Amino acid sequence: MTADKTGAFYLGFDLSTQQLKCLVIDQNLALIHSETIGFDKDLSHYKTTKGVYLHEDGTVECPVAMWLEAVDLVFERMSKHKHIDLSLVRAMSGSCQQHGSVYWAEAGPGLLPKLDAKQSLKQQLYPEAFSRNVAPNWQDHSTGEECQKFEESCGGAAQLAQTTGSRAHHRFTGPQIMKIAKKEPEVYRATSKVSLVSSFLASILAGEFTPLEEADACGMNLYNIDKRDYDDKLLRNVDDDTEALRSKLGGPPITSDKPAPVGILSPYFVEKYGLNPECQIFPFTGDNLATICSLPLQPNDVLVSLGTSTTILLVTDQYHPSPNYHLFIHPTIPRHYMGMICYCNGALARERIRDQLSETHDWEPFNAAVTSTTLDTDNEIACYFPLGEIVPNVPSSYRRATFAKSPDSQKVELELKDAFADVAHDAKNIVESQALSCRVRISPLLSEDCADPSVNLGDSMVHFDYDDFPLSEYKKRPRRAFFVGGASKNNAIVERFAQVLGATNGNFRLETPNSCALGGCYRAMWSHLHYEGLTNAPFDNFLNEQFRWETDVQSLGLTNDKDWQYFNNKIQALSELEKTL
Repeated sequence: MTADKTGAFYLGFDLSTQQLKCLVIDQNLALIHSETIGFDKDLSHYKTTKGVYLHEDGTVECPVAMWLEAVDLVFERMSKHKHIDLSLVRAMSGSCQQHGSVYWAEAGPGLLPKLDAKQSLKQQLYPEAFSRNVAPNWQDHSTGEECQKFEESCGGAAQLAQTTGSRAHHRFTGPQIMKIAKKEPEVYRATSKVSLVSSFLASILAGEFTPLEEADACGMNLYNIDKRDYDDKLLRNVDDDTEALRSKLGGPPITSDKPAPVGILSPYFVEKYGLNPECQIFPFTGDNLATICSLPLQPNDVLVSLGTSTTILLVTDQYHPSPNYHLFIHPTIPRHYMGMICYCNGALARERIRDQLSETHDWEPFNAAVTSTTLDTDNEIACYFPLGEIVPNVPSSYRRATFAKSPDSQKVELELKDAFADVAHDAKNIVESQALSCRVRISPLLSEDCADPSVNLGDSMVHFDYDDFPLSEYKKRPRRAFFVGGASKNNAIVERFAQVLGATNGNFRLETPNSCALGGCYRAMWSHLHYEGLTNAPFDNFLNEQFRWETDVQSLGLTNDKDWQYFNNKIQALSELEKTL
């Protein structure tokens, strides 16, 4: 198969923890080919476990040489397929595991333009190009001291989140570099440049060192999102010589304001694998950021991933950070952000209640309770956290209560309960409370014009996490809701989530097995067309127009206004219940 009409293919990579995946799409967004290099299987001589080396002190690392071999291997395999003409590839972009960092030696960047197609990447770059043979992985949790220092230097977790979009996290790149500078000073001194994994892969493909991409740089605890520059106070946690550190980081990151290639494909790949010598390399980004580029998400749309944990991604123009979630600059929509809210207790908590209703782990009794119109839970509210929760940030706990409005209707009075009438009440309440928690957390991130003018919630103050808002703040509704993940196949759960969130322009369900690499494909295609003057459409409009709505998405219809308004009565009760945790 070859590309028709314009004769164009676009490549999207996903360098994740356990594999390197490359997708090929044509100009109609049709998937032409998928190639995967599994690290443990295909590169077993590195002796990784699920792509990483695990150490007793919590350090988790990946061998950089393994990634170099994977890049060669993925192109070698694709070049053998007759249905892919690699000379038709116009552009590449992609996704990489977020927060990881690669450390270049003084000679490293200078070796990239000199790559010889007669030798492999590993033969020419390893170990000479790197001051450190391994890269920290996002699973690393060895930087507790460094995280504490980062938050103290900024005035606390809330202030660090205000500056960088997130509080300090073990996996974030700033604390990781700080740890290396402190515990491996000879390595830090020998490091001329530091790449994120995303800019590392872009550099390999372009045959020249490329700067960090701005959206991915927001996952470092070093980047001041408001000023759109590295923050000197935070840089000093790593190195008193902030200018030297800025130089190591490669200068200012690449912004999302206007798509431009970081370079043209290295002659190494052209000569070795027959790729297009004019193929453009566009910035790579982090995996979560690439995910929102794989879907036609527009401002005030929300993506709900119902997996083992629950993750919310949304596109917003509101910069309202919190220590309990993350905000990143959006990788393709100027003056917008990606919000990411992660819950530990998703499927596991629901399954525990399911199993109390069915010894055979059958979902039918659970679903019947969730959708029941006769099971009265109007005055019930509950939180189910078998694991310690991130949002709200509390230890493992269960709380059940009934509630009633105070005589003046300004407050809610709770009566804590050890149990409800039966477990069917728990089934209904857990789905509603999980969805309602999502709703109240996304509300401050939605634009003011998302408020439903037909609703009057009053001005009683409610508290969630670090926010105190009047109830009127919570009458905002997302434009569209997209549901993915294992539990998105459960109609009862998805329909109840849709009722609680109240999207005004539709609810959709889809499967996203290749979302990170596919986001790279779409970004490569749009960036190429925009840069060449073949489209002037913003990314979100372009993807909405080109997206394969008839085949790739299932519409779940509109939310009933009455169903959405029913849950307004439980917002204040949830706030009061969380105060007891």
